[in-house]
Amino acid sequence: MSLSISSKTPVKMPVSPLQTLLLIQLETEPKYGYEMLKTLKKEFKGTWEPRTGTVYPALKSLEKKGFVETNVKDGTEFYSITEKGKAVHDNMEDHTLEMLDFSVKYLTVLFKWMTKEKKKKAMLLMKGISEKEQTLASGMLTEFYKNLDKEIKEPFLKQIKVMTEQRLEMINTLIGSDTDQ
Repeated sequence: MSLSISSKTPVKMPVSPLQTLLLIQLETEPKYGYEMLKTLKKEFKGTWEPRTGTVYPALKSLEKKGFVETNVKDGTEFYSITEKGKAVHDNMEDHTLEMLDFSVKYLTVLFKWMTKEKKKKAMLLMKGISEKEQTLASGMLTEFYKNLDKEIKEPFLKQIKVMTEQRLEMINTLIGSDTDQ
């Protein structure tokens, strides 16, 4: 089954989400597999427990596709990202935006087509989505800002502030409107 909108297939990429995380780790320097596994375990603690039986096959698949290469040093395999792997990583921004567009449209249609009874039950889902979005925004922004210059951060923060104010205006309008009739 293929999910697509306007002939785009936003859920298809030449690498898996795990492989994307591995490529990103290799952007700065070569690393060995266990080092990358430990980093993943630390970052995803409580959410996901990556295993050697998942990480090493993912690395071997990346190598087979030509996205990473292996060099043995003192009996340890070190992985390095190739130019082809960097190109895949560079395309992730477009892919991520396509995935977000698809997810937003999917949820919009899903909620639009729900019966009134289902919408009442879906309020818990909406609450969960809102909480996840807040967590994503705070965690993402905190990490995103590290090592960025003020002239880059400040306009971005101002843009987020404007969008947040617009969202609050919309919520106030919905609260004030008679949407149930």
